[in-house]
Amino acid sequence: MLVKTILKAKARGAGVVTISPDSDVAQAARILAEHRIGALVAVEADGRLAGILSERDIVRGVGQGGAVCLSGPVRGLMTATVLTCTEDDTVESLMQTMTSRRIRHLPVVDGDGRLCGIVTIGDVVKSRLDQVDMEVDNLRHYVVAAR
Repeated sequence: MLVKTILKAKARGAGVVTISPDSDVAQAARILAEHRIGALVAVEADGRLAGILSERDIVRGVGQGGAVCLSGPVRGLMTATVLTCTEDDTVESLMQTMTSRRIRHLPVVDGDGRLCGIVTIGDVVKSRLDQVDMEVDNLRHYVVAAR
C-alpha cells in the first residue's frame, strides 16, 4: 500500500494544520487541542517547510524551562530537521522509518518539496490492519471455495 492511499482514506483528507515558526508556543498548544492532533507542521511565509512541533516537544520545553517557554516562538521548540515522505512511498517503508527514528508524524511532500499531507503512526497502523483484514477475508473465501 502507498501513502497516497492512506491520504485518500483519511477523514480530513490530506489537509495539514500548520503554524508559523514565529507564532508563540501557547498558540500552538491551543491549536493542537482545538484540532485534537499531536503535531503541527511549521511553515515559513513563503510556504517552505520549517519544522514540526509535537505535543512532546511542548512538554519537554515546559519540563526544561518552565511555563515561560509557552510565550516563546515555536521555532525554539520545534524539530527543524524534518523527515518527510512522498505519496509514492510504501506503508512498509514508513513503518520502518517511524519505528527506527521513534517518530509519530511524517509530513508528505510532493516532487517540488511542497507540503501535501501528513501521515501519523495511527494512520500507518490502521492501513496495515485493513490490509491484514483483507488478506484474511481472501483466505476465508479461498478455503470456502475449495470445499
